[in-house]
Amino acid sequence: MKQEFYDRKVELALLLDKYAKLTKGELVVIYGRRRVGKTELIRKFLDTLETKQLYFYVDVLEKPQLLESLSHEMQSQLGESIRFADWGDFFDYLDVKAAKSKFVLVLDEFQRFLDVSPDFLTRLQRYWDEKLKHSNLMIFLVGSSMGMAQKIVESKAGPLYGRVTCRLKIKPFRYLDFREMFQQLNEEQKIIFYSVFGGTPQYCLLAQHYGKDVFSAISEHILSKGGELEDEPERFLEYERFRAHAKYNAILQALASGKGNLKELTDFTKIPPTTLPAYLIRLESLLDIIEKKDPLSGKERLGRYIIKDPFFAFWYHFVFPNKTQLNLGNNQQVLSFIKQNLNIHTAGIFEEIIKELLQHYNGKKIQNQDIQFDALGTWWDSFAHEIDIVAQNSKNKTLIVCEVKWTNEKMDIDVLDALSEKVKYLNFNGHYTVMLVSKSGFTARCLDKIKFLNGIALDLQDISALFNGL
Repeated sequence: MKQEFYDRKVELALLLDKYAKLTKGELVVIYGRRRVGKTELIRKFLDTLETKQLYFYVDVLEKPQLLESLSHEMQSQLGESIRFADWGDFFDYLDVKAAKSKFVLVLDEFQRFLDVSPDFLTRLQRYWDEKLKHSNLMIFLVGSSMGMAQKIVESKAGPLYGRVTCRLKIKPFRYLDFREMFQQLNEEQKIIFYSVFGGTPQYCLLAQHYGKDVFSAISEHILSKGGELEDEPERFLEYERFRAHAKYNAILQALASGKGNLKELTDFTKIPPTTLPAYLIRLESLLDIIEKKDPLSGKERLGRYIIKDPFFAFWYHFVFPNKTQLNLGNNQQVLSFIKQNLNIHTAGIFEEIIKELLQHYNGKKIQNQDIQFDALGTWWDSFAHEIDIVAQNSKNKTLIVCEVKWTNEKMDIDVLDALSEKVKYLNFNGHYTVMLVSKSGFTARCLDKIKFLNGIALDLQDISALFNGL
């Protein structure tokens, strides 16, 4: 059965536009971490084309076996019986082929050439400079190891530095995109599933078949021995060839437990403060797993790190600290712990979902209130005052200040009063709009006061309608 293709409309449109305008060589790099949907995007792109095309998956083989495999794919996909003695023969073939009409070549997991046959990359460099960049050839280099891909393409010492005509990083789905895959669930169930599995398409496909029972999905795919996601984050680090796995695991476990500033991370991990930033930079800029957040309109020295990917945050919060229990077969004990504490984890993800919602509605209205801002984030100070979401319009000197609650109780007037009190610490003299978001709704007196203040109050039904309206 053919797998349904979700989202990636912008990326697909970009590739189709590149192809339609192809008059000279295009060297396109598509990269992103494992299971994020790079190959599915390419397959969808190739399915739309009528031109000659060749897709080649670079396996871990010696050069002679790679050349033999390439010849086999030539026969299978193009109906041409050709044997290549060396990579130069293959590139000569491409030059002749592209001289007649458009030709598309896809090299999936291309970074493996660096290990199995580095001469392929140096030959590609030379042929591209001398011939191929002038032809009707579109070459896609698709890579899952972001570190290796950047080494080949972005490093000045890399063989393809300065030659790439288009670079496309494929990221996990946003919550808006994730919702398309789980339309049968209500909004609360969607948020819970997203807080566990995040926006990586392959993870989502695994979770899709469990209806509203997120705990069965967790038990089957994450906690069970041999489950597809049992050790996924650790395999991810291994795939990127990160050394000092223990240090990265310690950092991610600390972040998952809420320890986000440099002092807390140093105390927990015992990594010296002089070397800790290097590990954080790799996790942030190279792997895109974590991010540093500074308080909006606050002091940068108070900045803290968070795990931005919901699945990685879930795994390092609930699975990694319980590996011993899982190895002993005490899965039900760990699952019980997850059931008791999942709301705490989901609350943080819920805040990020509301920030995403505000981004989608920037320049629009929510409950007849204008949403206009040029900066969005969280605010906190050194005295433990914190506002979940602040949206700032520096031009008009206005703010939207928002409290978000993922609890089973209705939000009462005390939250609104506390929010108004915390705004005083912002040292802000302009106009501000209060906004409350509650999983379980609001008391009547809370709604009366928010209406009196011309504020915004959103429950899950409102959030569902707003996302559906996009």
